[in-house]
Amino acid sequence: MASIQTTLQVPEFLYPTINKIFGTNMKERLEWEDSGYQVSTSDKAYIDDRERASTGPARVKNEGELAELDSGSVGFGKRYTMTAYGLRITVSEEMIRFCQYDEVVDGAKDCTQSLKLNQEYTAADPFIKAYTSGYNGGDGVTFASASHPLVNGGTFTNQLSVFMSLSETAVETMCTNARRMPDSNGYQVNGFKIQKLVVPPELEFDVMRILKSANQNDTANNAINALKSKNIDFHVNTYLTATDEWMGITNAKVGLRFIWAVKPELRDDNDQIRYTKTFSGYQNYDCGWTDPRGVFFSNT
Repeated sequence: MASIQTTLQVPEFLYPTINKIFGTNMKERLEWEDSGYQVSTSDKAYIDDRERASTGPARVKNEGELAELDSGSVGFGKRYTMTAYGLRITVSEEMIRFCQYDEVVDGAKDCTQSLKLNQEYTAADPFIKAYTSGYNGGDGVTFASASHPLVNGGTFTNQLSVFMSLSETAVETMCTNARRMPDSNGYQVNGFKIQKLVVPPELEFDVMRILKSANQNDTANNAINALKSKNIDFHVNTYLTATDEWMGITNAKVGLRFIWAVKPELRDDNDQIRYTKTFSGYQNYDCGWTDPRGVFFSNT
């Protein structure tokens, strides 16, 4: 269990003989911010998203008769419950006075790093557990599923029917299948388009060649790379644990959501009796997915 940081724990930092201190690379831009999340804020303890299926295509109206009656339908609900996360670091007066290196007693910087890491791991969870039974969305099935229910009956899929390794053909297949996903009413609307691929580090160079090559990748054919004209972006997320899973972020209106109740806050407090200083960090949010059409999945 962690305790108050004192000079007894880090005697090496009490002498000015160290040239470089290493071990922690402070995060700059957060990777989850480029992984397809739509960011918003809320002042409520929880908020709800609710699915609504619109009306279907208009029918033939016979002369002199009323048009056929239709109506919208209510689907599943998704609740986001704000969760508080925090950390504190306490250092002794002696540590602050005698430590020769500012970064060793920079509790605010350490708290900032911890809050960022918490966001990264929490936001990676929906991808990591996309196929995990019991880790279900508002519609009652896993994020990646071939049996997402439609409001008026039937199902749809947001994964390839036969998983494919990342390749030009696989991305083209995903783009085509994503366009075929029906809206909540079960009908084709404008088509869902793949806007970005999210991949683990092991697939970084493959996705670069597939999306950015001028000609077709890994072939002697002198043909254009059709995917390049689609301007599909990509992002490498270090926190994805499976080395062979990749996914496409679509233009769904409400897909992945990251909702801030309280953005990261830092505080410090001096204990005049114990002669210690405590640094603390706090944040409050929830993240996950509402419409599973927001991400299309593949695996190998």
